[in-house]
Amino acid sequence: MSPFLIVLVVLLGLFVFFQIGFYIKSKKTVGQQIPFDKIESEFLDKIKDKKGFVYFHSPTCHNCKNQTPIVEKLKEKFSSIISIDVSKNLQTARALNVMGTPSIVFFGGNEIKGYYVGVKDENFLIEKMNNL
Repeated sequence: MSPFLIVLVVLLGLFVFFQIGFYIKSKKTVGQQIPFDKIESEFLDKIKDKKGFVYFHSPTCHNCKNQTPIVEKLKEKFSSIISIDVSKNLQTARALNVMGTPSIVFFGGNEIKGYYVGVKDENFLIEKMNNL
């Protein structure tokens, strides 16, 4: 087996390993209480005792360029959607176990109700919002 192929297989294996780790960690987050003591104060009133979602994005994220217009459109329909640029507010992202962008964390009743990484379409987000 060539050294190039070995490196490629190892890199692919690491990628899959980290993706599985992200998935497992995100699923463990669902059902936990929101850690209000670790969230920036400017977002507390928007989250506490409300239902909605927090959209985490980054200016260098390619997939965020696709997700952001969808989220902005939904903000006109739902007042409890918050956008957070992780490059400016890493503390809140860490508090909610965000490890990549785009990420969407649904909340309701001061509990994390859902956690999704990657681009989600408008219908998916509307359905999740209506089921909170």
